[in-house]
Amino acid sequence: MTSVEKNGHHVRFLLDPSCPWAYRASLWIREVARNRPLTIEWRLFSLEYVNRHSADLDPVRLRKPRHAIRLLARALETAGNGGIDALYLAIGEARHVEKEAIDDQAMLAESLARAGLSAELLSETREDNALDAALEADYQRATKSGAFGVPTLFIDGNPAPIYGPLIDVVPHGEEAIELWDHVAGLTRLPYFLELKRNRT
Repeated sequence: MTSVEKNGHHVRFLLDPSCPWAYRASLWIREVARNRPLTIEWRLFSLEYVNRHSADLDPVRLRKPRHAIRLLARALETAGNGGIDALYLAIGEARHVEKEAIDDQAMLAESLARAGLSAELLSETREDNALDAALEADYQRATKSGAFGVPTLFIDGNPAPIYGPLIDVVPHGEEAIELWDHVAGLTRLPYFLELKRNRT
């Protein structure tokens, strides 16, 4: 029996709360974890950092998710993986289902409450250079491993990241597990690089 068979799978999931692709993939991987022995480790990967040198993108727009990302970083710091999990789920639903602005302070406060986290985190993280430095360090480590966007998965300790899957519908039950089996299976093939379908 392999260690994976004995202990289950582990996924390190890189996210930015502003990304709808990452949000849908996060709902899918949670569904898989409800039906398979799988643990999810949530980590942050700022798309602001990815795109900050692009002359074609509005820097003000790029900064909009910054407070939400700081909140998620502090949730991880103070409440562990469960804290960032609950807060990301709340912010993700507000942003990507209810279509609220990612930088809306009332939305962020409500998300903290829904996640069972202290309302004081909102003011504590509004400006926090230490959090920004930690997020930058995490970003640099991730990019050195090959990460370039979100969602990005590191599966079962494999140091090589996988970008995706990008899904426009969240599968459930056996369909979610089937997608996991395909994704995890492809990651075991060192020569596999990319498979894409035209977006409509």
